[in-house]
Amino acid sequence: MSNLWSRLLCFSIIFLPLYVNGQEDNQLIQKADSLYFLPYPEETDDRMAMEIYSEILSEVPDSEAVTDFIRAAEHLGNLQVIYGLQSEAANSYRKALFFAKAFQKPDTLVYASNLYLGEVLFRMSRLDSAIFHLKEAERLQDQISTGTLPERLFNALGVYYFETGNYLQSIQYFTQAESYLETSGDYAQFARYSFLSNKASALYHLEEYDSARSIYLQLLDWNINSNQVRINLANTFLKEERGGEALEVLSQIDGVSGTNYLSYLNLQTKAYLIQNNLSKADSLLQATEFALDSLQIPPKNYQRGIFLANFGDFKSKQERLQEAVSYYHLSVRELHPSFNSEDIFDNPKELSLGMGAVTLFESLVSKARAAWNLYRINQEAEFFELGWESYESAFALAEFISANFDNDEARIFLGDQVLQAYQLAISQLIAFFRSSNEERIKNQVFLWAEQSKSTALRLGILESKRRQKSAIPKKFLEEEQLILQKLARNYRDQYENFNESQLVDLKSEYTELQVSLSRLRDEIKEFSQTEEDSANLTLANIQNRLPDKTILLSLFEADDYLVISLLSNKNLDWKVIDWSEKDRDKVLAWKEQIRSWKSGMRYQTPEFIDSLSVRIFENWENEINQSKLLMIVPHGAFSGVSFDELYVDGEMLIEKLPISYQFSALQIQTQELSSWNGSSMISFAPFDRSSGPEGLGLPVLLGSGAEIESLPGLKIQGAEATLQRFLAQADQNKVIHLATHAIASDEDNEASFVAFYPEGDFRLFENELRYQAFDQVELVFLSACETGSGKFSESEGLVSLARAFSFAGADNLISTLWLTEDRVAAYLSKEFYKGLDAGLTYAEALREAKLSLLQDTEMVQFRDTPYWTNFVLVGQIQEKSIWNSMIKLILIVGIILILAGLIYWFLISRRR
Repeated sequence: MSNLWSRLLCFSIIFLPLYVNGQEDNQLIQKADSLYFLPYPEETDDRMAMEIYSEILSEVPDSEAVTDFIRAAEHLGNLQVIYGLQSEAANSYRKALFFAKAFQKPDTLVYASNLYLGEVLFRMSRLDSAIFHLKEAERLQDQISTGTLPERLFNALGVYYFETGNYLQSIQYFTQAESYLETSGDYAQFARYSFLSNKASALYHLEEYDSARSIYLQLLDWNINSNQVRINLANTFLKEERGGEALEVLSQIDGVSGTNYLSYLNLQTKAYLIQNNLSKADSLLQATEFALDSLQIPPKNYQRGIFLANFGDFKSKQERLQEAVSYYHLSVRELHPSFNSEDIFDNPKELSLGMGAVTLFESLVSKARAAWNLYRINQEAEFFELGWESYESAFALAEFISANFDNDEARIFLGDQVLQAYQLAISQLIAFFRSSNEERIKNQVFLWAEQSKSTALRLGILESKRRQKSAIPKKFLEEEQLILQKLARNYRDQYENFNESQLVDLKSEYTELQVSLSRLRDEIKEFSQTEEDSANLTLANIQNRLPDKTILLSLFEADDYLVISLLSNKNLDWKVIDWSEKDRDKVLAWKEQIRSWKSGMRYQTPEFIDSLSVRIFENWENEINQSKLLMIVPHGAFSGVSFDELYVDGEMLIEKLPISYQFSALQIQTQELSSWNGSSMISFAPFDRSSGPEGLGLPVLLGSGAEIESLPGLKIQGAEATLQRFLAQADQNKVIHLATHAIASDEDNEASFVAFYPEGDFRLFENELRYQAFDQVELVFLSACETGSGKFSESEGLVSLARAFSFAGADNLISTLWLTEDRVAAYLSKEFYKGLDAGLTYAEALREAKLSLLQDTEMVQFRDTPYWTNFVLVGQIQEKSIWNSMIKLILIVGIILILAGLIYWFLISRRR
């Protein structure tokens, strides 16, 4: 097996070399093994060993020789992998599995066969089968004390997550794989090279290009497969559209062959396409086509899929759009595991995770874009329908990929990538609508805009609902909760620790816990029931959820346009206004101005915001004046904006009507207004008398005690308001009120937390909060500072603590977008619950509380908008029951009649 390691390195994501120990007793097997274990075999030695192993395995073994036959099948498969005989290798590994099952041998005997078969099937783009065998190897590994290959298994699982687009999770697995390596030795160094290279590949897909390049430059000094390293390094520049620098790196490569040669050619083609050097790109495309033929590459090959997509880009740049559509279709066919239609007007109906699932998504988007560009020229309706269906297929695939992720962070990252495709599709639809005025185009603009928003949150909530309906063993849920608690404690220790060596250990433990959580959730998934995805809603479905006199204002931001939609249960209207980076920056500057505003500073709404308000609400003033509730779905720069102070017809919007917010129109539900019962309420004020640890900026909140003092229900203050008390009791109440500190990180959402009494574990971090069970909670009032703020995501909005409460099942939340003043928080809280006592909805009660503050002469110093507009409601529509209203009316009339009767009786009695 000379040059074994280099011969196996034919993928940009690297599997480890085959390395198996063992001695066999059978004479023929001993002969084959003597060749197999030669330290420096020639190809003739390998071929002879393969021939002997094949001869052995053509016979049926007796029961005593089964173990030897299993090892022979395993060795034969390993040799076949080395010589590129993937299909034959898969059959050899399957034969090992067959012998073990037929002769009832322990499963642990075929641990390695499952592992190797999983790797081979992965190379053959058989992902579903591959993950089955890798998971089987993972199960068996837990039952074997020695002779396992955990570094190889975790690397293979990391490769699986990488190829299915879950780059964050893949990094955890590559890091875990590295932790099993010895500190020295040739094998350890090569394996460490593999894991670091794989990790760097994941990093550049996460757009962390500098970090990826740093690893690749380090690996070049190791002199292990330098060509592959340079290919990957060039890819980091291509991801940033830096074609010249990519070509400079590629020019340092020589002697490249096999699949690496295809990757090398494809990357050069991309670089020249970026530079619009079509003659060079054309020459490279011809060279790639020749290489694919001469190498006899089988169908469903990732590099061929890239080549065909490159050809589509080349034809698009030549404006030969029909040919471009054809090439993109061929790319889709190559990259999809089972789609084989030659008809360009077909798209995959089956959603499946194949090799390069994200690349498949990109090819579908390219096909859609080219089809619509072609329709714009030739006006042939079939190309309009093709573009529409191709976009739908791409978006369905993206949602399927995201739904298969097991963590929120990966879903958020993918959502941000997919948003760019939505922006492109909507831009094209707007142009078509302007020329056709077709109703379904108008509707689709709104639906795609809403489908692009908060996908990670929506899928997380759907997953939570599925889990509630599933018979998941209690032990799994308890184990999951235990791991989440350990992760929270670990993160807390990292947060407080400045000792470098201890931080290394903590980060290693954190990775191990993340991998354990991933493995556990894979098991939990097997118990989940399927549930219809709300992304398939029609416009009529959403309108049916809007009661009379309720309107929805939705914004959708792109680089050069802003779509503003107004939806009622009878009508959809929208406008498109020109938008630029300067406009976006002005909105962001306003948000920063109001967030950094402090008491005593002069505040005035910027002129740009006043003029923008006019553009937003122009021609919709009547709808605003006639409605009883405005629900706002922000997007982009408008995430974390309070619309209260925007003016309509000379009045602030909040003076016009109640306002609530939602993450996406797809998440809107209507709830019947239930009778307000303050007894099922719990309030926490941990900092009413004491501050947090020094250096954390958690001062005493003197007003928090007064804030909850007048509230109904159970009130927990000071030293009793611990995190443990909150976790034990909060979910048993319908209303939770938190008058405390919160820290919102705009860099790392995992660093955001709600603070409780500062003793022991007192921080409830965002990642632990998301997995609480608040499904029975009707309202969470987060009087804590900045609970509506957090790290920004283009598709998800602000990844805030308020969002985490929504993730945990709370339908209605009042949170703060920036720092709040103690007395204002106490006043608004008191007035808000007074409104609930009067039978108002949450939105009505919050509005009345704000208007009361503006009209109260004792609160005149707090009338500037930054004091009170930071309190916002994210919630569902509460509809007042006609039956309840009738009962109240009957009771009132009854009381009046009784009083009238009593008065009449009294008067008659006096006359007598």
